[in-house]
Amino acid sequence: MALRDILDDGQAGAMLVVTRRSRAARLIATAMVGGLLFFYLGWTALIVWLVANTICELWVVYLERAYRPHWGQGVIRFMRIGPPSAFAMVWSFMSAYCVLNGPMAMRYAALLILFGIVVEGVRYAMNSLAAMLSLTVWPFLMLAALPLLAKRFDLLDRLAAFMILLGLIGYVADAVRTMRASAKAREEAEAQALEASRAKSAFLAMMSHELRTPMNGVLGLAHALRGTKLDAQQSEYLEMIEQSGHGLMTILNDILDLSKIEAGKLNLEVAPFDLRKLALQTRAVWSESARLKGLDLILEVSPSAPPWVSGDATRVRQILMNLVSNALKFTESGRVVIRLGGEAGGVVTLSVTDTGVGMTAEQIGRLFTPFAQGDASIARRFGGTGLGLSICRQLAELMAGEIIVSSEPGVGSTFTVRLGLPAAPPLVAAPARAAVTQLDGARVLVVDDNLVNQTVARTILEAVGAAVAVAGDGHAALARLRIEDFDVVLMDVHMPGMDGVEAVRRIRAGEAGRTDLPVVALTADAMVGDAERLLAQGFDDAHPKPVQPAGLLATVASLRKAPTELQRLRAVGM
Repeated sequence: MALRDILDDGQAGAMLVVTRRSRAARLIATAMVGGLLFFYLGWTALIVWLVANTICELWVVYLERAYRPHWGQGVIRFMRIGPPSAFAMVWSFMSAYCVLNGPMAMRYAALLILFGIVVEGVRYAMNSLAAMLSLTVWPFLMLAALPLLAKRFDLLDRLAAFMILLGLIGYVADAVRTMRASAKAREEAEAQALEASRAKSAFLAMMSHELRTPMNGVLGLAHALRGTKLDAQQSEYLEMIEQSGHGLMTILNDILDLSKIEAGKLNLEVAPFDLRKLALQTRAVWSESARLKGLDLILEVSPSAPPWVSGDATRVRQILMNLVSNALKFTESGRVVIRLGGEAGGVVTLSVTDTGVGMTAEQIGRLFTPFAQGDASIARRFGGTGLGLSICRQLAELMAGEIIVSSEPGVGSTFTVRLGLPAAPPLVAAPARAAVTQLDGARVLVVDDNLVNQTVARTILEAVGAAVAVAGDGHAALARLRIEDFDVVLMDVHMPGMDGVEAVRRIRAGEAGRTDLPVVALTADAMVGDAERLLAQGFDDAHPKPVQPAGLLATVASLRKAPTELQRLRAVGM
């Protein structure tokens, strides 16, 4: 192995982590040795010892606070070698001095310290070969010097000591070689895992975009068809199309949620919400499905259940909806009961009990594994991906809770969720919001390279009186904006020629009329932080595809009403 390979061995910054973790043990050992030095050798030895160690510790603290991964390779090499070498030098010289000048107890302790430094150096080999060599060189030098400096060693004694030392060095070298090989394998595995995680995130982002774009057309045009004259059979077919589309979106959102949870990027939004209202809404959503199967869907609220709690209502609803959906899916006759309760310490219990097929203990053991079902026949009989319960358990754990399952084959199952949701005071009811204002006379420019997406947006907007123009990319949009006046622009983010981000940058730079023209991003990107990134790049709002007509119309109406800068200046008489 070349010298440069040894110096560059290991991960940058890893040595500082190891040094920090061993600080407590190192300070305790420093204090103990200081007491021995003071007892046997006096104040001078103690002061020299404390000053030398304090300088080393302050140096390490400075490096911990000042270190930046982008520092040059030369600085990183010095950091990898410097701190462990400085500590080893101080402790090795102290040990050698004690062996030569101290009493028998200090000589014995000093030899143990030298061998302890060697052991510590072998431990450092897991992170950096260079750091290990810089640390162990000092105790080996002292062990080699002691037979030469000690007065009672004759030539034969010195030769024997050197042979034993060479054997120790050989043993340490072999141990280090094995440990370093294991460490490099671990580092390579970590790098491969990180690369695989990045590849998975990139794949999910791409698939989310590619799936959401056609689903925008399917669900958007299905919504448009709702406003046309349909016979009974056509209405039934349309309902099946919408259900299938929403089913696909549920699967896609489950996959994205699981990815966010695994990456630790799923953030909970904590706010007061009405727990009983949430349960009633869930029951209302599934009541028709239960009726069609001939099942009773019952909601029972215990007096111990707090009416208002503080937490993420969206995620609590997601858990409850998933559990009720599963209960209805696996129950052919009987009933499904939703129960709300409360426990001491701000714990809320949500339980869903069914009279369905039930499960064995073995099936329960596989229940929360992603993409797994209770048995192989379940996917064929009932469908589903097996993701829902896995996500529910992880969401419960994020809320300091758990999911408990009890089941018996042929009798039914009970899923009990315990969540840390402290009681909260009820919110003052806000004034009822007016219906979305009609957009009569509003001029909206839709910029999208996909003709289906253009049709969806046009249909939604024209249904409420807006005048819609379209453009196929950023260049065409800028050309229209230079000669026409629009109230709002709906802009796709990914387009050939000029994408939405570049088009917005040019609008804000004054290259297409009004710089404060409201621009809403219509994006198929749905990963964590995508909406925030678009807002930071100049968009006024962002709507994921498939678009929700009511939300999109409300946004257009609010942005259309927003006064322009010129209007604001006129209002204050400037």
